[in-house]
Amino acid sequence: MPAIQIAPAAQAAPQQQSGPPTGVNGFGHLTPQQVSALENAAQQQMMRDPKLAAGVTDYINPVMQGNGKALSQNANWAAATGQPLTKRQQQMLDAVDKLAKPIGAETTLYRADHPDFLERHCGLPKNYSSMSDSQLRNLLVGKTWKSTSLESTAYDSRNNPFWPQPSGRGTGTHGQGGINSGNREILIRYHTAKTARAAFIQPSQSEAVLAVGTNHKITQVRTTRTGPTRTYLSGKKVLEVVIEVW
Repeated sequence: MPAIQIAPAAQAAPQQQSGPPTGVNGFGHLTPQQVSALENAAQQQMMRDPKLAAGVTDYINPVMQGNGKALSQNANWAAATGQPLTKRQQQMLDAVDKLAKPIGAETTLYRADHPDFLERHCGLPKNYSSMSDSQLRNLLVGKTWKSTSLESTAYDSRNNPFWPQPSGRGTGTHGQGGINSGNREILIRYHTAKTARAAFIQPSQSEAVLAVGTNHKITQVRTTRTGPTRTYLSGKKVLEVVIEVW
């Protein structure tokens, strides 16, 4: 009786290991094809699930609530600071987080924030404007944390409504882009790992929302060279920060 030949077991495709980006090829911008694929994937998922679409509608709704903040801003603030969420806020955050998929490329995302972001995660003092770049680097570089909220970013800084634009507001490809100062003190360039998860949900602002549970590590800090060194409202120093995310 001939021996029975046993076929070798099929090899599973190797999974990408989650960890910091390598930076081996830099952090260039996503191509239009990559952006289109990520945005289309989110749109198709929302078409199949109306609850996801409703959550995104809430998230991108610019209407201000009683405290002068949008619903998404209030929800993310509560999630980031450990405060209880309303049912609507939780459903909204869950919907956007469910749409977040691995970006699949090491790229740069842009976010403009206020100092409380670094106060909360890294102990940035309120009088940081009096500190030198060397002192700021010693304090901040190497600090790590994992997010408990979503983080809105832009894959094209020209369409971030709070990112300084040398020619002023409306110079982005979709008429977005901040005024010359941007009026945000912390300008963040996120260097992503391929495995970093984001939801691409608002093309008009080139929006990519980083998922809950994203790991962060600060690698660079300096006084800004992108726009004015101080904001026109708070008068505080504007910092540029590079943060690896995965």
